[in-house]
Amino acid sequence: MKSSTRDHVVAATHFVLGPSNFIVLRLPENWDLRLGRMPMDIDYTVFVDGVRWAQAGQASALLVDAKARRAIELTVQTARETVSPPKLVDARRGSCRIGGHDAAYAIGAANFGLFKTKHYAVLHIAYRCPETQRAVDLRFMHKGSPEMLEALLSSVERSRCH
Repeated sequence: MKSSTRDHVVAATHFVLGPSNFIVLRLPENWDLRLGRMPMDIDYTVFVDGVRWAQAGQASALLVDAKARRAIELTVQTARETVSPPKLVDARRGSCRIGGHDAAYAIGAANFGLFKTKHYAVLHIAYRCPETQRAVDLRFMHKGSPEMLEALLSSVERSRCH
């Protein structure tokens, strides 16, 4: 049985440039997208097929599964050049395709906070989109097991970046 999915637009509005999309994220039906903790910022944009895409900027969102009472923090960063990958502990690496582009992913763990005491599982996905001339960096983080993040990978692979 194939699980159903929905599209969620990660976008931000710049006071001069107007609204710009970062990515159209495909997620399982039970997940909703909410505003994240960090402010969104757009430095450069590009038009592709009548849609404005954030060529350089950052966005933050929270993926929420209300019935299961769990959440995943998402950060999206786009840049004209490359984006530095996170330092992950015990990372398992692999490859996938997002929006028709070859992408590299890593699933591991990272410690955050002032004293590095907050332990998170992290799914990091990075790829280059030649149509929008940008690097796209996705980071999914939560305090549970890395297997939950790995389960998201099959639906996230059907996301669109232009």
